[in-house]
Parts: sequence; C-alpha cells; structure tokens
Amino acid sequence: MNRIKYAEQLYALISMCLGCAFIVFGLLSFIGILQPTSTSIVQSQRNIGIVFSVLGVAFLIAQAIFTALASAKKKSYYELISNGIKVNGIVEKVYMQKFLQYGKKSPYRVLYSYTYGGKIYHHKSHLLWDKPYMKETDSIAVYINDSEKSAIQL
Repeated sequence: MNRIKYAEQLYALISMCLGCAFIVFGLLSFIGILQPTSTSIVQSQRNIGIVFSVLGVAFLIAQAIFTALASAKKKSYYELISNGIKVNGIVEKVYMQKFLQYGKKSPYRVLYSYTYGGKIYHHKSHLLWDKPYMKETDSIAVYINDSEKSAIQL
C-alpha cells in the first residue's frame, strides 16, 4: 500500500477515479451503449454524454488541485525538516481518524504543542499509518519556521 501522508492525496485519488469513470460513461453514451431511460430528465444521448464528460473533467480538475495542494504540503514538510528551527514540543494526544480509510486501515494523527517567542502553538501531524510509539505528555522535536508552520519527524 502506498503510504498516503496527506488527506489531499486520498481526495486526489478518489477524484481521479470518479473523473475517469464519468468520462468513460460519457464516451459510452456518445457511442450509443449507455442510453437514457424513459423516466430520465435528459432524453438525448448526446446531452447525457456531454453532462458525464463535463463532470469527468471537473473531477479531473479537482484531482489536479488536490495533487498540487499535497505536493505543496510535502515540499513544505521537507523544507521544515531540513531548514527549520528545532524546538521542543509536547504530545497532547494520539488518535485514530476513523472517518478516513484507505485499504481498510485508518490513519493516526498526533496533536502536539510547542512554545516559541512566548506564544503557545497547537498543530497536528500528517497521516500516520502505523500507531505512533509516543503517548501524551511525551517530549518531541518540532521543526518550525517564521510563518508559524511546523512539522514533526517520526
């Protein structure tokens, strides 16, 4: 299983599958295999093909946007790990995200906080597919930058 780190990667995968399916349905409608029922609002095969194709393209555009967002997050993460300021943080909670599943498995997330410049910041980690070894109140290394972004390396 490919390790998805960000929810946007999963949304991109879902959008790509839906986009491809709608485009296939549109093509099937254009060539006459997929036909409207008698109770359908749209009775023209051509119009149904256009609707399915437009929806397919819309899902593929959404997939491109989600992929770009995930790439930006990934780039930011690696930049923080390599160039960020290292501070000490505290694990507040480790929890499983039950609403998000991939391959019949739910990811974990770590909520953590750190103090920098006299302010306390609260953030969460990327998706973790194996249960983290840490527990509440454990000390962790947090990498931060001046724009209040942070990352932990597990």
